[in-house]
Amino acid sequence: MNERYVILSLRKLHNSKMGNPRWKFVALDRNGETRILTTKSNAGWVYKITDGWKHRMIQASTHTTTRHTIIDEADIAEVF
Repeated sequence: MNERYVILSLRKLHNSKMGNPRWKFVALDRNGETRILTTKSNAGWVYKITDGWKHRMIQASTHTTTRHTIIDEADIAEVF
């Protein structure tokens, strides 16, 4: 599902077993609810994530498991 989120904070987690970086985000969704998002393990697109994503709007393709919301793909939604 494609959704827009405003990133409140982000933190780099331990790398995956294959060595790719993983990230955890605290974000607001379109209803103003706080969400915890994590990147998909071994995703190649995560190399474009920087600290500059904080306080920015992203557009992300996500899926939800019983406990987690996982980002499959994301990018900055609006570039100034």
